[in-house]
Amino acid sequence: MSALITPWMLAGLAGLLFASTGHAQPNPYPDKPIRIIVPYAPGGAGDLFGRTIGNKLNLTWGQQVLLENRPGAAGNIGTALVAKAPADGYTLLLTADIQMTVNPHLFKQLPYNPDTDFAPVITVAFVELVLAVHPSVPARDLRQLIAYAKANPGKLNYGSAGIGSPHHLTTELLKHAAGIDLVHVPYKGSGQIIPDLIAGQVQMASMGLPPTLPHLRSGKLRAMALYSASRLATLPDVPTVAESGFPEVVADSMWSFHAPAGTPPEIVRKLNAEINRILRMPEVEAQLRAQDIRAGGGSPAQLTERHRVDRLKWGRVIAEAGIKPE
Repeated sequence: MSALITPWMLAGLAGLLFASTGHAQPNPYPDKPIRIIVPYAPGGAGDLFGRTIGNKLNLTWGQQVLLENRPGAAGNIGTALVAKAPADGYTLLLTADIQMTVNPHLFKQLPYNPDTDFAPVITVAFVELVLAVHPSVPARDLRQLIAYAKANPGKLNYGSAGIGSPHHLTTELLKHAAGIDLVHVPYKGSGQIIPDLIAGQVQMASMGLPPTLPHLRSGKLRAMALYSASRLATLPDVPTVAESGFPEVVADSMWSFHAPAGTPPEIVRKLNAEINRILRMPEVEAQLRAQDIRAGGGSPAQLTERHRVDRLKWGRVIAEAGIKPE
Protein backbone atom coordinates (compact mmCIF):
# COMPACT_ATOMS: atom_id res chain seq x y z
CA MET A 1 0.00 0.00 0.00
CA SER A 2 1.61 3.32 -1.09
CA ALA A 3 2.01 6.24 1.33
CA LEU A 4 -0.25 9.20 0.82
CA ILE A 5 1.63 12.45 0.00
CA THR A 6 -0.42 15.44 1.04
CA PRO A 7 -0.06 19.04 -0.20
CA TRP A 8 1.27 20.00 3.26
CA MET A 9 4.07 17.44 2.92
CA LEU A 10 4.99 18.80 -0.52
CA ALA A 11 5.07 22.34 0.84
CA GLY A 12 7.34 21.27 3.69
CA LEU A 13 9.72 19.48 1.30
CA ALA A 14 9.90 22.56 -0.94
CA GLY A 15 10.70 24.70 2.10
CA LEU A 16 13.59 22.43 3.06
CA LEU A 17 14.99 22.53 -0.47
CA PHE A 18 14.75 26.35 -0.54
CA ALA A 19 16.48 26.62 2.84
CA SER A 20 19.35 24.45 1.62
CA THR A 21 19.91 26.52 -1.54
CA GLY A 22 18.49 30.03 -1.39
CA HIS A 23 19.58 30.68 2.21
CA ALA A 24 22.95 28.93 2.27
CA GLN A 25 25.30 30.47 4.85
CA PRO A 26 28.23 32.42 3.36
CA ASN A 27 31.73 31.08 3.89
CA PRO A 28 33.41 32.54 6.97
CA TYR A 29 35.89 35.39 6.39
CA PRO A 30 38.46 35.03 4.94
CA ASP A 31 37.94 32.40 2.26
CA LYS A 32 40.19 33.91 -0.44
CA PRO A 33 43.44 35.94 -0.68
CA ILE A 34 43.65 39.37 0.97
CA ARG A 35 45.37 42.35 -0.69
CA ILE A 36 47.28 44.91 1.37
CA ILE A 37 47.78 48.14 -0.58
CA VAL A 38 50.75 50.30 0.47
CA PRO A 39 50.45 53.69 -1.30
CA TYR A 40 54.22 54.28 -1.44
CA ALA A 41 57.21 52.98 -3.37
CA PRO A 42 58.68 49.59 -2.38
CA GLY A 43 61.34 49.36 0.29
CA GLY A 44 59.81 51.51 3.02
CA ALA A 45 58.44 50.83 6.48
CA GLY A 46 55.05 49.84 5.05
CA ASP A 47 56.59 46.83 3.35
CA LEU A 48 58.11 45.66 6.64
CA PHE A 49 54.80 45.98 8.50
CA GLY A 50 52.77 44.50 5.66
CA ARG A 51 54.97 41.42 5.27
CA THR A 52 55.31 40.83 9.00
CA ILE A 53 51.56 40.96 9.64
CA GLY A 54 50.63 39.34 6.33
CA ASN A 55 52.80 36.29 7.03
CA LYS A 56 51.19 35.83 10.44
CA LEU A 57 47.67 36.22 9.03
CA ASN A 58 48.51 33.61 6.41
CA LEU A 59 49.65 31.14 9.08
CA THR A 60 46.51 31.69 11.16
CA TRP A 61 43.86 31.87 8.46
CA GLY A 62 45.44 29.76 5.73
CA GLN A 63 44.83 32.44 3.09
CA GLN A 64 47.47 34.17 1.01
CA VAL A 65 48.09 37.81 1.90
CA LEU A 66 49.45 39.83 -1.02
CA LEU A 67 51.38 43.07 -0.57
CA GLU A 68 50.94 45.57 -3.38
CA ASN A 69 52.77 48.91 -3.66
CA ARG A 70 50.73 51.60 -5.45
CA PRO A 71 52.79 54.82 -5.18
CA GLY A 72 52.06 58.19 -6.73
CA ALA A 73 50.50 61.60 -6.04
CA ALA A 74 51.73 61.79 -2.43
CA GLY A 75 50.14 58.43 -1.67
CA ASN A 76 46.74 59.46 -2.99
CA ILE A 77 46.62 56.94 -5.85
CA GLY A 78 46.88 53.82 -3.71
CA THR A 79 44.65 55.30 -1.03
CA ALA A 80 41.90 56.10 -3.54
CA LEU A 81 42.15 52.57 -4.94
CA VAL A 82 41.20 51.13 -1.55
CA ALA A 83 38.45 53.72 -1.06
CA LYS A 84 36.78 52.42 -4.23
CA ALA A 85 37.39 48.71 -3.54
CA PRO A 86 34.57 46.33 -2.55
CA ALA A 87 33.78 46.61 1.16
CA ASP A 88 34.35 42.93 1.87
CA GLY A 89 37.59 42.90 3.85
CA TYR A 90 39.71 41.55 1.00
CA THR A 91 41.39 44.87 0.11
CA LEU A 92 43.08 46.76 2.95
CA LEU A 93 45.07 49.99 3.12
CA LEU A 94 48.33 50.11 5.09
CA THR A 95 49.43 53.73 5.23
CA ALA A 96 51.32 56.37 7.13
CA ASP A 97 49.17 58.94 8.87
CA ILE A 98 49.74 61.68 6.28
CA GLN A 99 46.96 60.28 4.07
CA MET A 100 44.39 60.93 6.79
CA THR A 101 45.88 63.92 8.62
CA VAL A 102 48.09 65.96 6.26
CA ASN A 103 46.82 65.59 2.70
CA PRO A 104 43.33 66.93 3.55
CA HIS A 105 45.06 70.25 4.29
CA LEU A 106 47.33 70.21 1.24
CA PHE A 107 44.97 69.18 -1.56
CA LYS A 108 41.79 71.04 -2.39
CA GLN A 109 40.38 67.96 -4.11
CA LEU A 110 41.43 64.55 -2.84
CA PRO A 111 40.34 61.42 -4.76
CA TYR A 112 39.06 60.04 -1.45
CA ASN A 113 37.39 61.33 1.70
CA PRO A 114 39.40 60.32 4.79
CA ASP A 115 36.32 60.66 7.02
CA THR A 116 33.73 58.75 5.00
CA ASP A 117 35.54 56.39 2.62
CA PHE A 118 37.28 54.17 5.19
CA ALA A 119 36.61 51.94 8.16
CA PRO A 120 39.59 52.33 10.55
CA VAL A 121 40.95 48.96 11.66
CA ILE A 122 44.02 49.37 13.87
CA THR A 123 47.21 51.31 14.55
CA VAL A 124 50.16 49.17 13.47
CA ALA A 125 53.34 50.94 14.57
CA PHE A 126 55.10 54.19 15.45
CA VAL A 127 58.41 55.14 13.83
CA GLU A 128 60.45 57.54 15.96
CA LEU A 129 62.09 60.56 14.33
CA VAL A 130 65.54 62.01 15.00
CA LEU A 131 67.06 65.35 13.99
CA ALA A 132 70.44 64.51 12.43
CA VAL A 133 73.12 66.81 11.02
CA HIS A 134 76.26 66.50 8.92
CA PRO A 135 79.39 66.53 11.14
CA SER A 136 80.50 69.80 9.54
CA VAL A 137 77.67 71.64 11.28
CA PRO A 138 79.26 73.42 14.28
CA ALA A 139 76.76 72.23 16.90
CA ARG A 140 76.84 69.41 19.44
CA ASP A 141 73.23 69.63 20.57
CA LEU A 142 69.93 71.25 19.64
CA ARG A 143 70.48 74.45 21.62
CA GLN A 144 73.78 75.06 19.85
CA LEU A 145 72.16 74.25 16.50
CA ILE A 146 69.41 76.79 17.08
CA ALA A 147 71.93 79.43 18.15
CA TYR A 148 73.94 78.78 14.99
CA ALA A 149 70.81 78.92 12.80
CA LYS A 150 69.79 82.25 14.34
CA ALA A 151 73.26 83.67 13.75
CA ASN A 152 73.23 82.39 10.15
CA PRO A 153 69.65 82.71 8.85
CA GLY A 154 69.01 80.76 5.64
CA LYS A 155 72.43 79.09 5.69
CA LEU A 156 71.28 75.66 6.85
CA ASN A 157 69.21 73.52 4.54
CA TYR A 158 67.28 70.38 5.41
CA GLY A 159 66.14 67.44 3.33
CA SER A 160 62.71 65.81 3.33
CA ALA A 161 60.83 63.14 1.41
CA GLY A 162 58.65 65.82 -0.15
CA ILE A 163 56.04 68.44 0.63
CA GLY A 164 53.89 67.30 3.55
CA SER A 165 56.10 64.34 4.48
CA PRO A 166 56.79 63.68 8.19
CA HIS A 167 60.39 64.86 7.63
CA HIS A 168 59.10 68.16 6.23
CA LEU A 169 56.33 68.95 8.71
CA THR A 170 58.29 67.88 11.78
CA THR A 171 61.17 70.19 10.84
CA GLU A 172 58.72 73.01 10.13
CA LEU A 173 57.18 72.45 13.57
CA LEU A 174 60.62 72.86 15.15
CA LYS A 175 61.51 75.76 12.88
CA HIS A 176 58.39 77.68 13.93
CA ALA A 177 58.81 76.90 17.63
CA ALA A 178 62.48 77.94 17.65
CA GLY A 179 62.05 80.95 15.37
CA ILE A 180 64.80 79.94 12.95
CA ASP A 181 65.17 80.26 9.17
CA LEU A 182 65.97 76.98 7.35
CA VAL A 183 65.88 76.16 3.64
CA HIS A 184 63.74 73.18 2.63
CA VAL A 185 65.16 70.75 0.04
CA PRO A 186 62.38 68.31 -0.97
CA TYR A 187 63.25 64.94 -2.51
CA LYS A 188 60.97 62.53 -4.36
CA GLY A 189 61.28 60.05 -1.49
CA SER A 190 63.34 59.33 1.59
CA GLY A 191 65.88 57.04 -0.11
CA GLN A 192 68.31 59.76 -1.19
CA ILE A 193 68.16 61.98 1.89
CA ILE A 194 70.65 60.06 4.03
CA PRO A 195 73.27 59.61 1.25
CA ASP A 196 73.07 63.34 0.50
CA LEU A 197 73.18 64.18 4.21
CA ILE A 198 76.30 62.03 4.66
CA ALA A 199 77.83 63.71 1.60
CA GLY A 200 77.02 67.18 2.96
CA GLN A 201 74.65 68.09 0.10
CA VAL A 202 72.11 68.96 2.81
CA GLN A 203 73.14 69.87 6.35
CA MET A 204 70.30 68.40 8.38
CA ALA A 205 67.15 66.29 8.26
CA SER A 206 64.43 64.97 10.56
CA MET A 207 64.55 61.29 9.69
CA GLY A 208 63.04 58.02 10.76
CA LEU A 209 65.34 56.47 13.34
CA PRO A 210 65.71 52.95 11.81
CA PRO A 211 67.62 53.96 8.64
CA THR A 212 69.53 56.73 10.42
CA LEU A 213 70.79 54.91 13.51
CA PRO A 214 73.72 53.02 11.87
CA HIS A 215 75.13 56.31 10.55
CA LEU A 216 74.74 57.99 13.93
CA ARG A 217 76.68 55.16 15.56
CA SER A 218 79.40 55.26 12.91
CA GLY A 219 79.89 59.01 13.32
CA LYS A 220 78.91 59.81 9.73
CA LEU A 221 75.98 61.79 11.14
CA ARG A 222 75.39 63.51 14.46
CA ALA A 223 72.12 63.36 16.46
CA MET A 224 70.85 66.68 17.77
CA ALA A 225 67.63 65.54 19.42
CA LEU A 226 64.79 63.04 19.29
CA TYR A 227 61.21 64.04 18.56
CA SER A 228 59.88 61.27 20.82
CA ALA A 229 58.04 61.92 24.08
CA SER A 230 60.92 60.43 26.09
CA ARG A 231 64.49 59.27 25.56
CA LEU A 232 65.13 55.96 23.80
CA ALA A 233 67.21 53.05 25.03
CA THR A 234 69.07 52.90 21.70
CA LEU A 235 70.27 56.53 22.08
CA PRO A 236 70.24 57.12 25.84
CA ASP A 237 72.52 60.19 25.66
CA VAL A 238 70.44 62.00 23.04
CA PRO A 239 67.84 64.33 24.62
CA THR A 240 64.38 64.93 23.23
CA VAL A 241 63.40 68.19 21.55
CA ALA A 242 60.97 68.71 24.44
CA GLU A 243 63.82 68.37 26.96
CA SER A 244 65.76 70.93 24.97
CA GLY A 245 63.17 73.61 25.62
CA PHE A 246 60.33 72.94 23.16
CA PRO A 247 57.70 70.78 24.88
CA GLU A 248 55.21 71.29 22.05
CA VAL A 249 57.54 69.68 19.49
CA VAL A 250 56.75 65.97 19.80
CA ALA A 251 56.15 63.86 16.71
CA ASP A 252 56.43 60.42 15.20
CA SER A 253 55.31 58.63 12.05
CA MET A 254 52.27 56.43 12.66
CA TRP A 255 51.15 53.54 10.42
CA SER A 256 47.69 52.02 10.38
CA PHE A 257 45.30 49.66 8.61
CA HIS A 258 42.02 50.76 7.04
CA ALA A 259 39.28 48.93 5.16
CA PRO A 260 36.81 50.47 2.69
CA ALA A 261 33.79 52.13 4.31
CA GLY A 262 30.89 49.73 4.64
CA THR A 263 33.03 46.72 5.47
CA PRO A 264 30.91 44.55 7.80
CA PRO A 265 31.67 45.36 11.46
CA GLU A 266 32.29 41.70 12.26
CA ILE A 267 35.10 41.62 9.67
CA VAL A 268 36.66 44.81 11.07
CA ARG A 269 36.45 43.30 14.57
CA LYS A 270 38.06 40.07 13.38
CA LEU A 271 40.92 41.93 11.68
CA ASN A 272 41.43 44.17 14.69
CA ALA A 273 41.51 41.25 17.14
CA GLU A 274 43.92 39.19 15.05
CA ILE A 275 46.34 42.05 14.30
CA ASN A 276 46.30 43.03 17.98
CA ARG A 277 47.26 39.44 18.79
CA ILE A 278 50.05 39.48 16.19
CA LEU A 279 51.49 42.77 17.48
CA ARG A 280 51.71 41.28 20.98
CA MET A 281 53.68 38.23 19.81
CA PRO A 282 57.16 38.33 21.41
CA GLU A 283 58.91 37.65 18.10
CA VAL A 284 57.02 40.46 16.34
CA GLU A 285 57.68 42.91 19.17
CA ALA A 286 61.35 41.94 19.11
CA GLN A 287 61.56 42.33 15.32
CA LEU A 288 60.11 45.84 15.48
CA ARG A 289 62.09 46.83 18.57
CA ALA A 290 65.33 45.77 16.86
CA GLN A 291 64.61 48.50 14.29
CA ASP A 292 63.57 51.06 16.92
CA ILE A 293 59.90 50.80 15.98
CA ARG A 294 57.12 50.74 18.59
CA ALA A 295 54.32 48.24 18.03
CA GLY A 296 50.85 49.73 17.87
CA GLY A 297 47.52 48.10 18.66
CA GLY A 298 44.26 49.25 20.23
CA SER A 299 40.76 49.85 18.89
CA PRO A 300 39.47 51.52 15.71
CA ALA A 301 38.09 54.31 17.92
CA GLN A 302 41.56 55.03 19.32
CA LEU A 303 42.97 55.24 15.78
CA THR A 304 40.22 57.65 14.77
CA GLU A 305 40.92 59.88 17.77
CA ARG A 306 44.68 59.96 17.06
CA HIS A 307 43.97 61.01 13.49
CA ARG A 308 41.58 63.74 14.68
CA VAL A 309 44.22 65.20 17.02
CA ASP A 310 47.01 64.99 14.44
CA ARG A 311 44.91 66.55 11.69
CA LEU A 312 44.40 69.63 13.86
CA LYS A 313 48.09 69.72 14.81
CA TRP A 314 49.46 69.43 11.27
CA GLY A 315 46.80 71.76 9.92
CA ARG A 316 48.17 74.51 12.18
CA VAL A 317 51.75 73.78 11.06
CA ILE A 318 50.77 73.87 7.38
CA ALA A 319 48.86 77.15 7.81
CA GLU A 320 51.60 78.85 9.83
CA ALA A 321 54.32 77.80 7.36
CA GLY A 322 52.20 78.58 4.30
CA ILE A 323 52.91 75.14 2.85
CA LYS A 324 51.37 74.36 -0.55
CA PRO A 325 51.46 71.08 -2.51
CA GLU A 326 54.09 70.69 -5.23
